[in-house]
Amino acid sequence: MRKADSKRMSLKLTQHTYSLTPKRSAAYLPGAMAAICAIGALAAAGYALKTSHEQARKLDVLCAPPVSEQTLRDQLAHAQFALEQETAARAALEQRAVQSAAQIERLQTDLAFMKKQR
Repeated sequence: MRKADSKRMSLKLTQHTYSLTPKRSAAYLPGAMAAICAIGALAAAGYALKTSHEQARKLDVLCAPPVSEQTLRDQLAHAQFALEQETAARAALEQRAVQSAAQIERLQTDLAFMKKQR
Protein backbone atom coordinates (compact mmCIF):
# COMPACT_ATOMS: atom_id res chain seq x y z
CA MET A 1 0.00 0.00 0.00
CA ARG A 2 1.31 3.41 -0.77
CA LYS A 3 2.23 5.79 1.98
CA ALA A 4 -0.20 8.45 0.79
CA ASP A 5 -3.09 6.01 0.94
CA SER A 6 -2.40 5.08 4.56
CA LYS A 7 -3.15 8.65 5.66
CA ARG A 8 -6.50 8.86 3.95
CA MET A 9 -9.52 9.29 6.23
CA SER A 10 -11.56 6.57 4.55
CA LEU A 11 -8.78 4.05 5.16
CA LYS A 12 -8.58 4.92 8.83
CA LEU A 13 -12.34 4.34 9.22
CA THR A 14 -12.08 0.82 7.85
CA GLN A 15 -9.17 -0.14 10.09
CA HIS A 16 -11.09 0.28 13.36
CA THR A 17 -13.11 -2.50 15.02
CA TYR A 18 -16.82 -1.90 15.31
CA SER A 19 -19.40 -3.59 17.50
CA LEU A 20 -23.17 -3.52 17.54
CA THR A 21 -24.73 -1.39 20.24
CA PRO A 22 -28.26 -1.94 21.48
CA LYS A 23 -30.82 0.56 20.25
CA ARG A 24 -32.73 0.45 23.52
CA SER A 25 -31.22 1.04 26.89
CA ALA A 26 -30.21 -1.84 29.15
CA ALA A 27 -33.12 -1.08 31.52
CA TYR A 28 -35.71 -1.83 28.83
CA LEU A 29 -35.61 -5.63 29.14
CA PRO A 30 -35.98 -5.83 32.94
CA GLY A 31 -38.70 -3.17 32.79
CA ALA A 32 -40.63 -5.13 30.16
CA MET A 33 -40.30 -8.32 32.19
CA ALA A 34 -41.54 -6.52 35.32
CA ALA A 35 -44.55 -5.17 33.39
CA ILE A 36 -45.42 -8.64 32.09
CA CYS A 37 -45.14 -10.08 35.60
CA ALA A 38 -47.36 -7.31 36.99
CA ILE A 39 -50.01 -7.95 34.36
CA GLY A 40 -49.90 -11.68 35.10
CA ALA A 41 -50.22 -11.01 38.84
CA LEU A 42 -53.24 -8.76 38.27
CA ALA A 43 -54.91 -11.38 36.10
CA ALA A 44 -54.28 -14.08 38.72
CA ALA A 45 -55.64 -11.84 41.47
CA GLY A 46 -58.78 -11.12 39.46
CA TYR A 47 -59.37 -14.80 38.80
CA ALA A 48 -58.82 -15.63 42.48
CA LEU A 49 -61.26 -12.91 43.52
CA LYS A 50 -63.91 -14.17 41.10
CA THR A 51 -63.62 -17.79 42.23
CA SER A 52 -63.65 -16.79 45.89
CA HIS A 53 -66.91 -14.90 45.37
CA GLU A 54 -68.46 -17.95 43.66
CA GLN A 55 -67.34 -20.24 46.45
CA ALA A 56 -68.61 -17.79 49.06
CA ARG A 57 -72.06 -17.84 47.41
CA LYS A 58 -72.06 -21.65 47.44
CA LEU A 59 -71.11 -21.67 51.10
CA ASP A 60 -73.80 -19.10 51.92
CA VAL A 61 -76.41 -21.43 50.44
CA LEU A 62 -75.05 -24.40 52.38
CA CYS A 63 -74.69 -22.49 55.64
CA ALA A 64 -78.02 -20.69 55.46
CA PRO A 65 -80.18 -21.11 58.53
CA PRO A 66 -82.83 -23.80 58.12
CA VAL A 67 -86.30 -22.64 57.16
CA SER A 68 -88.78 -22.84 59.99
CA GLU A 69 -91.42 -25.54 59.94
CA GLN A 70 -94.24 -22.97 59.85
CA THR A 71 -92.76 -21.38 56.73
CA LEU A 72 -92.55 -24.78 55.06
CA ARG A 73 -96.18 -25.49 55.93
CA ASP A 74 -97.25 -22.11 54.53
CA GLN A 75 -95.35 -22.80 51.30
CA LEU A 76 -96.94 -26.25 51.04
CA ALA A 77 -100.43 -24.84 51.60
CA HIS A 78 -99.81 -22.19 48.95
CA ALA A 79 -98.57 -24.82 46.47
CA GLN A 80 -101.61 -27.05 47.16
CA PHE A 81 -103.98 -24.12 46.63
CA ALA A 82 -102.24 -23.24 43.34
CA LEU A 83 -102.53 -26.88 42.24
CA GLU A 84 -106.25 -26.95 43.04
CA GLN A 85 -106.78 -23.75 41.03
CA GLU A 86 -104.88 -25.17 38.07
CA THR A 87 -106.86 -28.42 38.21
CA ALA A 88 -110.17 -26.53 38.28
CA ALA A 89 -109.10 -24.27 35.42
CA ARG A 90 -107.98 -27.25 33.36
CA ALA A 91 -111.28 -29.08 33.97
CA ALA A 92 -113.26 -25.97 32.94
CA LEU A 93 -111.18 -25.60 29.77
CA GLU A 94 -111.63 -29.27 28.88
CA GLN A 95 -115.40 -29.01 29.39
CA ARG A 96 -115.50 -25.87 27.23
CA ALA A 97 -113.44 -27.62 24.54
CA VAL A 98 -115.85 -30.57 24.49
CA GLN A 99 -118.83 -28.22 24.24
CA SER A 100 -117.14 -26.27 21.45
CA ALA A 101 -116.36 -29.46 19.56
CA ALA A 102 -120.01 -30.56 19.83
CA GLN A 103 -121.21 -27.14 18.65
CA ILE A 104 -118.77 -27.22 15.71
CA GLU A 105 -120.08 -30.66 14.74
CA ARG A 106 -123.69 -29.42 14.84
CA LEU A 107 -122.82 -26.36 12.78
CA GLN A 108 -121.00 -28.51 10.21
CA THR A 109 -124.02 -30.78 9.82
CA ASP A 110 -126.26 -27.70 9.48
CA LEU A 111 -123.90 -26.28 6.85
CA ALA A 112 -123.87 -29.54 4.92
CA PHE A 113 -127.69 -29.59 5.03
CA MET A 114 -127.87 -25.98 3.79
CA LYS A 115 -125.45 -26.72 0.92
CA LYS A 116 -127.65 -29.63 -0.20
CA GLN A 117 -130.74 -27.33 -0.16
CA ARG A 118 -129.21 -25.00 -2.73
